[in-house]
Amino acid sequence: MIEYEIKAALEVLTSLPVYPLLLPDPEQEGVTYQKITDPKFDTGLASTVLVQGRFQISLYVINDYARVIELDKSICATWESIQHGHIGRWPVQAVTRGTMLQGATTLTNNSIQYRLVRDYIICYPEDAA
Repeated sequence: MIEYEIKAALEVLTSLPVYPLLLPDPEQEGVTYQKITDPKFDTGLASTVLVQGRFQISLYVINDYARVIELDKSICATWESIQHGHIGRWPVQAVTRGTMLQGATTLTNNSIQYRLVRDYIICYPEDAA
């Protein structure tokens, strides 16, 4: 599953713990990922094994807004440069960044948890091994 490779790649790129779906309690910093959709790639002429997976990556950092922006830039630069390459060991045709959302939450200890959420469209073969 490409999700395992995405998790490992995000751990390397961010040096933060990475989790599927949600940060576990009591974690306040880290990265989460989830697959939102994965429609088949439509060529219009022939069937293909490629899918266009939309993955949502959320970055959570305490008291350092600049760091959350830098982490996002690092992921974008690395993944958008992929053309017929790999994320980890999984073959990937291309990666396009999508919508971004930012937010901040004041925690009970008066720290600020900054959050940056971005969608990535990853074109990859569904059945790669």
